[in-house]
Amino acid sequence: MKTILRLLLQALTGTVACALTMSVSWAQDPAQKGVDQAGDPPRWYQEEMTPHGYFLTLKKEAGAAYGESVIACKRADSAIRAACMHEAHKVFEQDMADARTKSHTE
Repeated sequence: MKTILRLLLQALTGTVACALTMSVSWAQDPAQKGVDQAGDPPRWYQEEMTPHGYFLTLKKEAGAAYGESVIACKRADSAIRAACMHEAHKVFEQDMADARTKSHTE
């Protein structure tokens, strides 16, 4: 049982690391990627660098990681599903607490 929880936690950690890595690549200037269209206002491509904007980014990442964890838990054996869901929710709550702290201190 602990082995399965450990594997699920490792998968969750890997998912969060992957999400953070992808968010760095998405934060590049859209003009470099060729996403902007002629006539689009430049403000559409400016990242919101306020504490609230940073919080929203962290919240979105935590929600995505939680969603992937829930999917993994639903695929897990029914004997550990409840514990997996509880752990996923606990990690999500901690991520949200960290997001609140980080967005107010940075």
